[in-house]
Amino acid sequence: MGGIAGSLLALALLSLIVVALDPAFQDADTGTEWLLPVLNALPVLAACLLVLALTRRPLLSLWLGAVVLALLYGINALKLEHLETPLLPADFMMLTTPRASAGLLRHYLPASVDAWAPWLGVMLVTAGLARWERPWRGSGGRRRSLPLLAAGLVVVTLVTGVQPWRLLYAQEKVAFVPWSPRETVSNIGLVAGLLRFRWQYSEPVPTPDRAAAAALLAQMPAGTAPRPPPAALPDIVIVQSESFFDPGRLQGLQQREHLPHYRRLAREAIHGDLWVPAFGGGTIRTEFEVLTGLAMRHFPQNEYPYFQLVGNGLPGLVSVLAAQGYRSLALHPNDPAFWNRAAALKNLGIERFESEADFAGAPRDGFFVSDQALAERIVERLPDSGPPQLIVAISMELHGPYDASKPLAEPRRRDAIEVPARLRPASAGRLRTFLYHLGNADRALGWLADALRQRERRTLLLFYGDHLPGLPITFETLGFVDGHPPHQQPVPWLLLDSAAPQAAREDSASFMLPGRLLALLGIDDPWFALTEKLRQETVFGPAFVPAGDAGLAALSQLRQRGEQPPAVEAAAEEAAAAPAAAAAAQP
Repeated sequence: MGGIAGSLLALALLSLIVVALDPAFQDADTGTEWLLPVLNALPVLAACLLVLALTRRPLLSLWLGAVVLALLYGINALKLEHLETPLLPADFMMLTTPRASAGLLRHYLPASVDAWAPWLGVMLVTAGLARWERPWRGSGGRRRSLPLLAAGLVVVTLVTGVQPWRLLYAQEKVAFVPWSPRETVSNIGLVAGLLRFRWQYSEPVPTPDRAAAAALLAQMPAGTAPRPPPAALPDIVIVQSESFFDPGRLQGLQQREHLPHYRRLAREAIHGDLWVPAFGGGTIRTEFEVLTGLAMRHFPQNEYPYFQLVGNGLPGLVSVLAAQGYRSLALHPNDPAFWNRAAALKNLGIERFESEADFAGAPRDGFFVSDQALAERIVERLPDSGPPQLIVAISMELHGPYDASKPLAEPRRRDAIEVPARLRPASAGRLRTFLYHLGNADRALGWLADALRQRERRTLLLFYGDHLPGLPITFETLGFVDGHPPHQQPVPWLLLDSAAPQAAREDSASFMLPGRLLALLGIDDPWFALTEKLRQETVFGPAFVPAGDAGLAALSQLRQRGEQPPAVEAAAEEAAAAPAAAAAAQP
């Protein structure tokens, strides 16, 4: 009975901590539904009981649970501040690459000593409890194994979502909103939200709807004879520009001159608005779409594709170009292990990868290697002869955080940037830092395009932003000219042919860019020809739906699995049956 009473007391204490730290329960106008804080504290209590069964130290176990809660809420607050997205289960994948993750995430941590002082106290208390609290006596052997087994069972079933937990966590008065993590967490609390999204993302990828796939293929016009590729294939440069975004879409900034070099190039390039599957972060989602031609919308359970979707030999843009004789190189001045990028790019067919170590000594502006240095490296890696080259460059300079705590190359230029007066000082400072680096990215784009046009060899430049920057407070304060929310805003893109400039406005989605690129090249590929055809039939805009979406989803899932589409399967079966039919027809 004492154990039950102690557990209930611990649950009550943890629930009070949840109420104190979780923003979902700090609205004095609405009050607090008692069941929600308890549901948020229950998984932590289960972990505490597991630690108790292992250590036999009740105070230490409860204290560690409280520390974990505080740590989760601290990380969640930082992520909300910089990315406007709460902590999600997929974020814990960064623990698989601790060195690479720490190298980037340390920039978001507070720099003042005062901010770290409480954690020093936490460490001292933890060490004191571990040293001086005596374990319970008479709880060894079999008497100890039963509580350990029970606590472990509770933890495992909670994490995996075994009944009755799913039923219990479905009793909240506010509905779970899987498409809006921030709304969900603000309604039901952080820990409950982590559990619900863990269960959501652990669901298996939907079984491809072969009927929908066949129906879409049947609607497509009959294929024409393959065209021979151009006699002299051009070099291709793809630049994924970190957080490249048009600030003129914001109220108070629309009348100012932004992105002059992008706009100059757009007058002689295919260009337009680009809808991407990421907001404020999640670079690899956009990167995955461009390199594979697969849309993240068709894999809703997969938050980070480089961990979950890139198996061995996944076909995509790189493999299609390799079949035409292209050599491939990726350039990214960051840790290659971050987001599993090194392994993923290799699986996608990239032959060489120059990363952070290869940029040692390169000029930096702020925290990261400058976009100008990256542009110069691109030109250095393009030979004037030999096989055609594909270079995929992924920039870093414009990555957050936008607190100017790292020395800038031109701090006076940054400080002279005008921003709307209604922004608070902290937000105004972050916006100035973003606009400063954005100007650098725009100039680097202009320099790169001019350098490519001076080459004797024809070069195609595909340039695009990966997502909007992490400036949630600025977006909320200023608002957008079109009235749509931040996550429904597009980024700029352009496709420039150094030998044949052509101006055309074409909006697109990131997963459709490789099809457009190959169409301009004159290279035939069934998958990318399909996405290009659907791009031409799609009406783009906020919350757009691609033409033929149901069939495209099924075909995408089949392609990711390495399975043939129904039309190809039918043709293969017919070809296999033909010899037998012919033999049977002979006398």
